[in-house]
Amino acid sequence: MSKKNSVTAQVIDLNSFRSIASYMADTEDWLMSVGEREEVFQKMRDDSRIESLLQERKMRVLQLYGSFTATGNKKVDLACEKILSFNTFYNLNNILLNAVPFGIAACEVKWKFTGGWYVPYDFTPIPRTALSFPRVSGIDFMTPVISSQNIKLDDSRKFIVHRNCDGELSQWGRPVLRSAYIFWKFKQLGVRFWASAAEMVGVPSILALFDAKTEPEAKERAAQLTGALKNWESGSSGAFGNVKQIVQVQSQINDFNTIVETCDREIAYAITAQSLSTNEGTYGTRAQSDTHIQTFDTIIKGDAYLLQQSDQQLVRAFVELNFSGEPAPKYDIDSSDFASWETIRDAINLGIPVSLSALYNKIHLPQPESEKDSFVKQQPSFGFSDNGKDDFFFRK
Repeated sequence: MSKKNSVTAQVIDLNSFRSIASYMADTEDWLMSVGEREEVFQKMRDDSRIESLLQERKMRVLQLYGSFTATGNKKVDLACEKILSFNTFYNLNNILLNAVPFGIAACEVKWKFTGGWYVPYDFTPIPRTALSFPRVSGIDFMTPVISSQNIKLDDSRKFIVHRNCDGELSQWGRPVLRSAYIFWKFKQLGVRFWASAAEMVGVPSILALFDAKTEPEAKERAAQLTGALKNWESGSSGAFGNVKQIVQVQSQINDFNTIVETCDREIAYAITAQSLSTNEGTYGTRAQSDTHIQTFDTIIKGDAYLLQQSDQQLVRAFVELNFSGEPAPKYDIDSSDFASWETIRDAINLGIPVSLSALYNKIHLPQPESEKDSFVKQQPSFGFSDNGKDDFFFRK
């Protein structure tokens, strides 16, 4: 009996971790170490490469459909399926997925009472810069506070807080832009260097070659020609005495594209965990491309698994407000692989049983509202049916 009690007893007190400031304020410490403020995340999103990768990762998750696991209470199950639609979760997740670049995302759920139901009709995003984690007694250390209004986001029916978590106990989550920072910064410095260098070497230098008998005479003549050449402007012309030849010296900057491509590739690794399908797909082999796509799919599934936990909070709040005391159905984002339409068609043609509900839910075929709304193409047949009538002449 004592062994069972020791197993079920909670040993670690999470609240005691609040004293470990460096562990809890991981992102803040990192920002200080690189001499940046929270605004650097917004600056990084101004980079077209970073923004396109974040949007691709975000849209891949938003396109996934979710479903409810029935509780056995038909009223609860039907209400969730009817009111908590795809669009509802799309609007919510569009805000919560900002936790991917920023580490944490929060929003307020707006409810209205209509048709006898409490319905979530909108979601208001809360900026990351508005959040803080004050060390105040009575506030859970993972509960953020809106600093300007001193509002605790501890009401699960009104506020949803989502973190991009890697399993560590972090208040701010894990921003993927943190891993991309060093290469983004290097690319920014490289662009500035290239612009300055291009300004210096973009205008060719001019040399005037001449003969002189003595060193003092050569220096005096060189000074005269240098002064004259400095006064030249584009399209100007002039004549010089005792000058054998005017030579134009060209300069160039090499490897700028290599620097940018290298930084973009490493940024792609940081945000999508792969680069080939988003950076070098034209030159990679089919096997390499498939491997990188599968890696990206794994990242998308990880985002979906974390997201459905926050989505479940909305489901519980909806059931609590409308069916107090009843269990809430489990909401699951379907990120599993599904057979292609060609594979399903071949299975049907071979007589292999296929789930009709799966065709409507997974392939998203439009489901007929009634038998009159159903359209089925009649296949021509020149043989005879089982009842002895010619199928060709008696088909509808």
